[in-house]
Amino acid sequence: GIMDVDSLREGMQGTALTVIKGGEVVSFPVKIVSVLPEPTSPRNLILVKASGPVIEKTGGIAAGMSGSPVFIGGKLIGAIGYGWNYSEHEMGLVTPIEDILRIWNWPDRLPEIVLPELELKDLNKEGPHDSGEESPDDLADSGDKMDSERSAPLVGMGYSARSAKKIEEILGMPVVMIPGDITGNDIPVEFGAVAMPGEAVSVLVAWGDISLAATGTLTAVSGDGRFVAFAHPFTNRGAVSFPLARAWIHDVIPSFRSPFKLGTPRSIIGIVTQDRPQAIGGRIGQFAPVMDISVKFANVDSGERILKRFKTAYDPFFMTKVIPEMLNGLIDNVWGRVGEGSAKVTMKIEGGGLVEGWQRTNMFFSPTDLGKSMLAEFSMLSDAISLNPFFEIMPIGFHLDIEATSDPRVVLIEDVNLSKKTVPPGGEFDVEITLRPYRKEPVKKTVTLKAPPGARGVCEVVVRGGGIEEPGQDSLAQGWRAIRSLDELLGEFSAMETNDEVVAEIRSFVPGEDLEEMEAEEESGRKLLSQIKEEMIKEGSFRSYRSNYYVDGLIRRIIRVVPE
Repeated sequence: GIMDVDSLREGMQGTALTVIKGGEVVSFPVKIVSVLPEPTSPRNLILVKASGPVIEKTGGIAAGMSGSPVFIGGKLIGAIGYGWNYSEHEMGLVTPIEDILRIWNWPDRLPEIVLPELELKDLNKEGPHDSGEESPDDLADSGDKMDSERSAPLVGMGYSARSAKKIEEILGMPVVMIPGDITGNDIPVEFGAVAMPGEAVSVLVAWGDISLAATGTLTAVSGDGRFVAFAHPFTNRGAVSFPLARAWIHDVIPSFRSPFKLGTPRSIIGIVTQDRPQAIGGRIGQFAPVMDISVKFANVDSGERILKRFKTAYDPFFMTKVIPEMLNGLIDNVWGRVGEGSAKVTMKIEGGGLVEGWQRTNMFFSPTDLGKSMLAEFSMLSDAISLNPFFEIMPIGFHLDIEATSDPRVVLIEDVNLSKKTVPPGGEFDVEITLRPYRKEPVKKTVTLKAPPGARGVCEVVVRGGGIEEPGQDSLAQGWRAIRSLDELLGEFSAMETNDEVVAEIRSFVPGEDLEEMEAEEESGRKLLSQIKEEMIKEGSFRSYRSNYYVDGLIRRIIRVVPE
């Protein structure tokens, strides 16, 4: 049974359950000191003082004890959720069980995005604007309790310290990093699991060759497998889908700031579906979909090849911010350095709805931080594709194949010469391009261009590295049209230039002046960049050649297009 806050009195004695070593649940005494009314949710907090041999050994209420159930006379009153840093660690705050159970007022939202029917309201009519119904608990704010939360400590492994700092900023909570490399740290699924109050559990953000998990304590489990834990939020994202795992507690680490449990996950036993101000909750025996990530890393300088794999919770809105930082930290570790270099990167995305998957290969160079440079494009593309507005790709996998060297594999466009100064519309001319690989002798490449049939007067020939001054998606930016399908979206991404291209093109300075030419320009303005590029290639006014170098530089030359 349970006991509500109104039944509590100062001086009442109770017992709390937790794990401080291995998987054994132990108990320690607590005494009711007072009840603190709160203006937010949870609506009350119970001030308690812990004591006994367990608390003496741990140095007080430790981070990771969050969710530890507290009983008085065999009745559950709530769970430890908060304490104070740099203070007497025997004192803590218990979230009442009646507040914790309010998380079930909210519906679960397992990964299948179900949106309401589209409604269009006439804003020109008079009358108040309906802002919609309020959510359960009147959208109660959790308040700013972060300084006092006896938070479930986040433990990370397999990536660099600088990435850990970035992940801390994204999550808004500290990460305890365990140094070193981990390999094959896959976590098995435990079917038919039985979990008990007081057990140590972990919420999994990532696991495998990268690990990030928050460890706390299970508060209660119902007969139908529903559970509550932590007695405070994890990310406070509401309806979520995080795997829940049993945790192994290695020890409680003493700290003047706050002692904390050092735990690692052992086996997946369920799913977290609610992440609310009062607690987290979910179901034992149900399992969450995941995102699958792999990295094949070839160190060209040493000849070493490494394969790393890990999984993450399926939450595209959240994880597409975290995954690039994890990958950056993983690359820091497997390459063993942070600094300048060049890399060829093939990115492949696969999953439900992508029959053959989609991939893109690009070349990157950075004089300061290659890892950060080559993952900027991955971050943009993975975010846009996984959050596309057309349909959900589930499950989804991101796979990177990287060949990296510390050498500057850069070629500079050094000079451009034209075979003619004047050509008729549709006329051909040669473009001699001088390319200089880094600190090597220059090489020459000759390409043939055609003046566009509609070009007149002074035009410019532009020779540039791929992606440098690349034409934009004017039809989208100016509102002439929109992307209408995932295939169109992927087609535009495929049409994006790569950094290893040498691009030669002819551009017209002056827009058309007669009606037919103006209408043609308007029609062209409605086309996507991939369509415009395809037409330019067919007419011969655009040529592109891929190399095995990062191509830098841009040179312009003038040519006149004069009708014969």
